[in-house]
Amino acid sequence: MKPSFAHFLSALSLVFFTGTALSSAPFTDLSSSYDGNDQLSESPQVKAFLAKEGANLNDAFPYKMNLFTQGAIARNAAGVRASMEARQIKQNDFGQIFYYELNQKGMRVPHWHANGDEIGLVMSGKMRIEIWETTGKPSIYYVDPGQTWFIPRGKLHVLENIGPGQAKFLVVYDNPVTADRDFVTAWGSLATEVLAKSLGLSVADISNLDFNTLNRLSSFEERMPPEPANDPYGYKSDLSQIKPLFQSELGSVVRLDQGLNANLKNMALQRTVLKPGAMRVPHWYISGDVLLYVNSGIGYFTMMSDDGTAYHRLVRRGDLISIPVGEFNGFINVGKSDLEIFEAFFNLRETGEITLLSGSKQLNTDILRGTSGLSEEAAKKLLTQPAQDMIIKFFD
Repeated sequence: MKPSFAHFLSALSLVFFTGTALSSAPFTDLSSSYDGNDQLSESPQVKAFLAKEGANLNDAFPYKMNLFTQGAIARNAAGVRASMEARQIKQNDFGQIFYYELNQKGMRVPHWHANGDEIGLVMSGKMRIEIWETTGKPSIYYVDPGQTWFIPRGKLHVLENIGPGQAKFLVVYDNPVTADRDFVTAWGSLATEVLAKSLGLSVADISNLDFNTLNRLSSFEERMPPEPANDPYGYKSDLSQIKPLFQSELGSVVRLDQGLNANLKNMALQRTVLKPGAMRVPHWYISGDVLLYVNSGIGYFTMMSDDGTAYHRLVRRGDLISIPVGEFNGFINVGKSDLEIFEAFFNLRETGEITLLSGSKQLNTDILRGTSGLSEEAAKKLLTQPAQDMIIKFFD
């Protein structure tokens, strides 16, 4: 028996016999490293700007939800998962984002996704990702903070916390209805006699299995020595090793896409960090729907929907926003600390973006004057403006 398969069977036995039932109780994000990171800036400029924007900053925003307060929460002794429900936010027909915290020696039990590819990103801790292929030795990855993994749909895999403390990570799926398939549910879907025959066991052998427990998280015991990393398909990437699309004292933008990892055929993951007072200039993408996740800080987010409704809202840690392709948006750091945002791209063919300035500069003075009411002098001034950075200073 191969060591990895023995480890797999050990994991399965613990799923069935030692798992704690999951709860739907509300999840409080207790991450001490994020305490107070959503405090508004004391800058008079920021205060005046937000006061002018008014009370609608916290009004309903159908394109947004908070993963920690509105997501589906599953927890047990092994950890917690906060997940968005299928199509929970408006016009999201392209993907999902889940957040996990695994306690020491906790794991996401062996499973596969019938209808979605997966990108994972470690926020803290150390994890082992094991993917069973149809033949040969499984792929094994040791993933540290800032590193990612990719798992194609249908491939059996397990995610394990092998570090000394808690592991926290995001998982992105390119389907709004992610189909989880694990051995508890798969085995339980079969008639007892069919299952016994399928496993080469007797009906008596499987008589004690608990088919009614949905246990996505469980503890595990390390009974085999760690196996060396094995990455034959190049599923692992490292955001810290990617040359930024933009970087200055105001912040940075880093993007992982197919150009850097050939496995990402229609997905990409982008990390944007804004320093206090900086703005990601309003823009839209020419290809690719986006799920935007706020990981830390507090931001002023603006977006215009398909029907022309303009939204100006404050966003905080755990917020998810659905941004269909072509809908322009931007955000400003109005807090005391860095604003960190992750954008997951779906249905991606090319990664170009258009800003209000770059789009306007494609026009001529007559068109600008006729459509906007600008004076000829102002139109000429606009057309001679230098190209704008992705991140600029908004508040002094």
